[in-house]
Amino acid sequence: MSIHRCCSAFWVVLLLYACSTDTHTPLEKARLPAQDPEGVRLVNRGAFFLKQGRPRQALTVLHQAAKRVPKLSSVHFNWGLAHVRLGEYELAIPPLQRAVELDSLNGSFRFVLGDALSTEHRYPEAILHYQRATELEPEKALYRYRLGKSLRATADFKGAIAAFEAALDLEPDFVDALYHCSELLGRSDRPAEAEAGYKKLLVLAPQHVAALVALATLQTQAGRHREAISALKRAIAREPRHAQAHYLHHQILNRMERAAEAAKALQIYQRLSMTKRHYDQGQIYLLKGKQEQAITSFFQAIEIDSSFVDAYLSLCIVHLQVNDPQSARHLLERILGLEPEHVEAHLLLGETHLLERDFAAAQKSFAEAIALDSTSVRAVFGLGRSSLLRKNYRQADVALRRTLEWAPTHLPIYVEAHYALALTQIQLKNYEEAKTLFKKVLELDPDYPQAETKLAWLEASF
Repeated sequence: MSIHRCCSAFWVVLLLYACSTDTHTPLEKARLPAQDPEGVRLVNRGAFFLKQGRPRQALTVLHQAAKRVPKLSSVHFNWGLAHVRLGEYELAIPPLQRAVELDSLNGSFRFVLGDALSTEHRYPEAILHYQRATELEPEKALYRYRLGKSLRATADFKGAIAAFEAALDLEPDFVDALYHCSELLGRSDRPAEAEAGYKKLLVLAPQHVAALVALATLQTQAGRHREAISALKRAIAREPRHAQAHYLHHQILNRMERAAEAAKALQIYQRLSMTKRHYDQGQIYLLKGKQEQAITSFFQAIEIDSSFVDAYLSLCIVHLQVNDPQSARHLLERILGLEPEHVEAHLLLGETHLLERDFAAAQKSFAEAIALDSTSVRAVFGLGRSSLLRKNYRQADVALRRTLEWAPTHLPIYVEAHYALALTQIQLKNYEEAKTLFKKVLELDPDYPQAETKLAWLEASF
């Protein structure tokens, strides 16, 4: 899966939990005011920063809160959660463990601790917490799914299958659980059950490439080559760069004594494998902050396969990181030459034009993104920003108000949209509304100095 397309049920759970600044248990609520009002304020402020998507600031505040109210489980949970949001799982584990010690009956606490432990490959410990979480909240299919994944990692395939099946009993359309359960059934010499599982999955998710390739593998093993090729063609149509699908296609064609076609499939597989190695190495360099090496690796991937859109996109992001918007723009234009309806490329191109102060071009890119995805918060906010910078205040007003309707769950954009709309109202001479909007910015983010300065100027002048 591309790094630009990541979505996990785990993050949904974290966001649902962190999006409430009121994370105290009823018992905690009863004793908080008597304990330390300043501690309460710090706890809520830390949760607020988490809600805003500012985990580093949350950590600073929560460290202070933990000193004042050390026996509140929510302080330690949010402390650990902030580390999780930063990808610092090893640092997340101690505060999450403390949260569980203080509130051992909270299933969510145990679940997040289990995820942090499993990410650090501490599967036996993770399993214990997942098991207890499922006991405390037996209705949560996701908990059983995560338990199954950790059991699978310890080679307890029987236990993992049972956990995945339990998740499916609770949520029959749980695609990921169905996929992993089918995969383990195949490994456990139960091919008929595995095939039935994949076929059920493909009814729910007809374009699930991994399931199509796995189904083709089972059909190949059973000697049903034509069925396997049919599944592979669907997989390759959906994901033309899937190297394993091309290799399996090569093997089947060989068995069917179609040598010329088999050789072509092998050639495609070899090219894709080499390209992916360079691309993956580039991602590793990028994670380590080695930008020059990342650029070299992504270029090597593109030299082998000039249609590799994800490599172009990753290379573009590196150029933006090193403040080279011109190079980024050229890459984005190449992507759009290959895939004219690539929404992320249109969005990045609009943001790149803003960096280059080409506001008319930015406005055009954001409008094109909206035409492709009419629900994109980034696109409508970008249109509002570019319109404001072009001094098209009426259009900015419309776009920014629409952003505020859509963006309450996109907090960084939500804050910036309030600020931009306030600037727009100044230009439209709606000074009272501008004051109200700046106050809202400061309510959402008390550490926003530009809003404080503008508000003070407005109150002194109007």
